Amino acid sequence: MKIETQNIENHEAKIIIELSAEEFEPLKNQAARKIAGQAKIPGFRPGKAPYDIIRRNYGDAAIAQEALDIFLEKQYEQVLKEAAVEPGGMGRLDKVDQIDPPKLSILVPLASTVDLGDYRDIREEYEEPTVTEEELADTLLQLKKPYAVAEPAEGPAEKGQSVYVLIKAEIESPTEDDPNAMKELVKEMPYEFVIGDDTDKESAWPYVDFTQTLIGAKEGDVVTSEHIFPEETPVATMRGKKGIFTTTIQSIKKLVLPEEDLEFTKNYGEFESYQAFVNDVQERLLEQKKHAQEDAYIEKVMTKIVEQANFKYAPNALEEAAQEVMDDFKHRLSHQNLDLETYLKLQKKEMETFLDEEIKPSAENKLKRKLVLQEIAEKEKIRIDFEKFKEMISQFEASSAAQYQQAKTKRQKEELTNQITTSAMNQTFNDALFSRIIAIAKGENPEIEAEAEESAETIETSPAVTVDEAVRVGSDEVISADTAEETTKDEE
Repeated sequence: MKIETQNIENHEAKIIIELSAEEFEPLKNQAARKIAGQAKIPGFRPGKAPYDIIRRNYGDAAIAQEALDIFLEKQYEQVLKEAAVEPGGMGRLDKVDQIDPPKLSILVPLASTVDLGDYRDIREEYEEPTVTEEELADTLLQLKKPYAVAEPAEGPAEKGQSVYVLIKAEIESPTEDDPNAMKELVKEMPYEFVIGDDTDKESAWPYVDFTQTLIGAKEGDVVTSEHIFPEETPVATMRGKKGIFTTTIQSIKKLVLPEEDLEFTKNYGEFESYQAFVNDVQERLLEQKKHAQEDAYIEKVMTKIVEQANFKYAPNALEEAAQEVMDDFKHRLSHQNLDLETYLKLQKKEMETFLDEEIKPSAENKLKRKLVLQEIAEKEKIRIDFEKFKEMISQFEASSAAQYQQAKTKRQKEELTNQITTSAMNQTFNDALFSRIIAIAKGENPEIEAEAEESAETIETSPAVTVDEAVRVGSDEVISADTAEETTKDEE
């Protein structure tokens, strides 16, 4: 077999293959036997017709084509090996110049590569998180509210009070005949607001700080407020439109918070004193802020590394990433009882525009981040610490206890156990990887452990562990368990 490899554009290789007549003859015999096994030839049992009979009935071209198919199916890996090509996906037939003996060419996408440059020289300022007295007080207040008692309040509504209302709303819907026309947005309904609890734009309804309009209102008052919906409003038809909200105050109640004693704290666990409870809350807040701070820090560092890195990947790699992004997007839409077609209609977008503006940029970023993380994991020789892995296993087991109890069969329990093990391994590995990235960006110059010095307390990452542009549990980016040989190598 004669092999010639040519590197062509788009990070692909063209492999030209030539077989001699002697090399092709055994394949033709295999092809004839295969055809004989599938065909019904009078006078012969399936698979027993001799070569000449198959040739007479089906012709040389059919046998040669079948033989070529057998060659590509069985010898493809060998062709790649002799061509010294590391594939990044399945190859495709380019052209067949001659079929008997064959002379043909195939196009193979090359494995994606990344040159990180001097990634260990990248620096980013890191601010240690702290918990302010205001943050602690607000958190304690939120913990007390579920156990507060609502009592009728005298006087006008104040911050922190519950206001029971009837609310309805209209939105601008101009027509040719009436440019000031309105249409119903919210049908009148009862609702309870806590004044001051609508500052979060993700959860506030009907809009952020709406309850500020209710301060000073009394029972029986009708409060009218206007709001211009911003451009980032999810429903495209509402953007820039004015909404008019009519709120009728039915009753106002104040919340009487529980006493700061052990009777209250037992709702959240066993504590020696109320102060011990406060200290525990403060520690948990600090841990949450630390994780959030580290995730934001990692994002900044990763952006710098990606910007300076040099990437090479074939079109199929980007196409696969785009398909993953699209599948994830459709999955998230399904949780909102929407399909892609309905979403595009609501957004007034064409599919091509949606792909160019949203899917493709996300896919490119996803692919580049994945390549960067895989390369860092390999260069830094990231390994799993066995003790931390065991701790993570325990955490996942504790959080999955109810699910395990619901498993009825041995197979279901084994599957859950495997999932826990894989998730714990992935999380432990990612924690080690991102801790290393943080240390590098802080300028701590962490030492790369030599292969020979690996201790028995580290795990050589297995094919279950991969990095897939992941951060940590609780982040929008999670790791998947599928490609590890590349990442430990080892290893969103």
